[in-house]
Amino acid sequence: MIRVEGIKKNYGDLEVLKSIDLEVKKGEVIVIIGPSGSGKSTFLRCLNYLEVPTKGVISIDDFKIDAENYTSSDVKNLRLKSAMVFQNFNLFNNKTVLENVMEGLVSVKKLDRKQSEEISLEILKKVNMEMKKDVYPKNLSGGQKQRAAIARAIALEPEVILFDEPTSALDPEMVLEVLNVIKELSRDNTTMIIVTHELPFAREIADKIVFMDKGIVVEEGKPEDVLLNPKEDRTKEFLSSVRFN
Repeated sequence: MIRVEGIKKNYGDLEVLKSIDLEVKKGEVIVIIGPSGSGKSTFLRCLNYLEVPTKGVISIDDFKIDAENYTSSDVKNLRLKSAMVFQNFNLFNNKTVLENVMEGLVSVKKLDRKQSEEISLEILKKVNMEMKKDVYPKNLSGGQKQRAAIARAIALEPEVILFDEPTSALDPEMVLEVLNVIKELSRDNTTMIIVTHELPFAREIADKIVFMDKGIVVEEGKPEDVLLNPKEDRTKEFLSSVRFN
């Protein structure tokens, strides 16, 4: 169980997140949607302390971190429990695909290289990237880079994987291959929080949709409720401007 309570984020006088609460059950897929500038990505980065919240508490099972009273050890423990997949991949360009996936196992989990390699190869098979294990990122397509990044996240066996617009940097023909990998993860009951503009995908994969605007959660619920029968005027306005069926 993941519980987010009262997450706020200010940049000086600018209040980007205005006390966000969220609960995620084990194995649940939460998809966050909303217009650009609504605070979606900032919220996701706060969940991993890539952006430190101004205020709020994040709990994952029996672990808790408070933005007003935390240590560097707390941040390390949080990141062991929550892996991030970025829209621009963030792979190490000087390492092969296999070395990228192994990195966290060696440096964070302190496994030996042989064991790390065995685990990484199995994970690369899951995302159909084992044939690219010795290739450097510069020689990969965007879809292949993102699948390698997802493999790296899976390798650490986190409690939750956070996806920040995982297809926004991809050419249209590469989007589907990445979405299919995420669908496979959902079938394995992987807990995920996904920020995306891909509303058909959100409707198919999400257990719960969260619609954000101007730093608040406007509406949340089952996909069929939020996307097909929204209650809030702002949700209706947003959905009328985009295609999702």
